[in-house]
Amino acid sequence: MIQKTALAAILLMVFLANVHGQARLTDFDRLSIQDATRMALENNPSVRIATSGYDVSNALLRQSRSGYFPVISFNASGTYTEGSFVFNPSIPVREQTYRSYTAGFQAQQLLWDFGRTSSRVSANENFLGASAEDYQSALENVIVSVQTAYYSFLQTQYVVRVDEETLQQAQEHLKVAQAFFKAGRTAEYDVTKAEVDVANAEVNLLRARNQVQIAKLQLENAIGVQNPKNYVLLDSLKAVRLSLSIDSARAIALENRSELKAANFRVQANKELLSASWAQNLPVISAVGNYNWNGFGLPLYSRWNAGLNFSLPIFQGFYVSAQVQESQANVEEAAATEDLARQNAILDVSQSYLAADEAFQRIGASEKLVQSAVENLRLAKGRYNSGVGSPTEITDAQITLSNARITNIQALYDYNTSLIRLKKSMGTLGGERVKIK
Repeated sequence: MIQKTALAAILLMVFLANVHGQARLTDFDRLSIQDATRMALENNPSVRIATSGYDVSNALLRQSRSGYFPVISFNASGTYTEGSFVFNPSIPVREQTYRSYTAGFQAQQLLWDFGRTSSRVSANENFLGASAEDYQSALENVIVSVQTAYYSFLQTQYVVRVDEETLQQAQEHLKVAQAFFKAGRTAEYDVTKAEVDVANAEVNLLRARNQVQIAKLQLENAIGVQNPKNYVLLDSLKAVRLSLSIDSARAIALENRSELKAANFRVQANKELLSASWAQNLPVISAVGNYNWNGFGLPLYSRWNAGLNFSLPIFQGFYVSAQVQESQANVEEAAATEDLARQNAILDVSQSYLAADEAFQRIGASEKLVQSAVENLRLAKGRYNSGVGSPTEITDAQITLSNARITNIQALYDYNTSLIRLKKSMGTLGGERVKIK
């Protein structure tokens, strides 16, 4: 009976946990880009990976700081000895058994090692700073991923609307063609041509709606949740012109970019490790002390001692010199990595800036193209209704208008996503720096 009750309780908890999880995943019907970003930072596994990397560096820093504190240990032992003992050649061998016991505390405190420990601590502080910048960079990558996916979802919805309108126009033209054919004003070819246009529009609409579902899955994957319900995206594809120059964008990137800060931290850390490696040629001074109890039985007798320990390495098989050489190479590698990061930052921000500027210009050009395509379709319909146009003109005009609208949507998408990448390349995507949990 008790086992059945426990099993029922476990099943109830699992059920409630599943219900709670589903409610958490489906508790929104409307989604803004800010909400999507916030949810991604809370749920995306990349954030947990970045947090773990920071925690590792923090633990290594604490390990290095342990050198400032005394090392205290306790040891105890007991031995049992039995055998033949010779105390003097003139005395016969004696069979003897005895026990011995020893226990005690040992302590050692580093007094001075000529900067070896402090250099290692400073190095790990810089490595921790680099990990913090890596964490910030990981958050920015998550933001780029989710916001790009958000705009991709918007883009597919816009394309669906265009394809729906194209299908509606094709259906209206089919009705006109059928009416003209019944009245004897056009040939049957016009009807079949209009039917083909309707079929093509339906295929395009099906494809576009499938892309919406794919984009929805990609957005939810970037957020780190799944929502089986359909929801409304509150933001739109906008075109707000850049208010800074490319030189300003480069200057901001060199000052704020997380990858550059992390690379600089690693240069400083490796310089400190180089100092620590060279300091191994210098002596180490420590204070040592022991307090012990020993004897062949109870009670044990106590004694203690204290003193200074001076250690100076003389020759270690060229180990120290090789370690110094390794540390020097690490410094040079870190410096080269920092230079490479600086070059990549300038290249990245320049490409993103130029891409955003080009996309903004395409937006203006595509808007004019849409206006011309709308007028072209109106004229084609007028010519056809007047009996002087052909169904091919209608088809071409509809395709031109559809392509123009999709070109405009693509330009809006490219501009908004280029702005996201530009902010990422400048190190300003997240606004205020996110605190590490």
